Amino acid sequence: MPALFLFLFKVNIALVLFCLGYYLVLRHLTFYTLNRIYLMIAILFSTLYPNINLSDFAERHQQLTEPVQTVMLNWRAPAENFIKPLYQPNYWQWVETIFWAGVVLFAARLMVQLFSLYKLYRQSRPGRLHDYPVRLIKDDISPFSFCRSIYINPTKLSPAELKSVLEHEQVHVSEWHTLDILLARIKYHLLLVQSRGMADEKSSAREH
Repeated sequence: MPALFLFLFKVNIALVLFCLGYYLVLRHLTFYTLNRIYLMIAILFSTLYPNINLSDFAERHQQLTEPVQTVMLNWRAPAENFIKPLYQPNYWQWVETIFWAGVVLFAARLMVQLFSLYKLYRQSRPGRLHDYPVRLIKDDISPFSFCRSIYINPTKLSPAELKSVLEHEQVHVSEWHTLDILLARIKYHLLLVQSRGMADEKSSAREH
């Protein structure tokens, strides 16, 4: 197996375990700060641990595995002599090509989404509502925050709803929750980890 897919396999194993931990323990809790810390640890650990060199540890315990290796080699030798080597196409090369094509496709999709946000920013105008700095928009879309800006159409909300929404979105602005979303998206697009990537986005979406 090529080193790239071995790396991705190890990353996926770690992310699946973290995903199970999230669904079993943290999913129904309202400790959003703990969820964010858990998300950061999951992404950092799963990305870094495949690069840890365990060869020294394996060498120290080689004496324990030598009998098993000897049995395996003795069993493998007759099978190798019996089976003649056949030409096999390099399927991994095709898989790697499909993988990088998917990375490029999803990266392009992310860039389109960011460009759409940039267009919305250019079309909006700065304003203040209930002493909160906002970006006023005319489109009929739900209020949301991105980076340090709250995008909102006040004509679509009642006065009571407007104040509640502004307070809610200001929390996300103050705590930079956009970084959670971006980190989960980038990791999802680069590693193509659908199960954990979707869980990360859902977890962050609950906070948003």
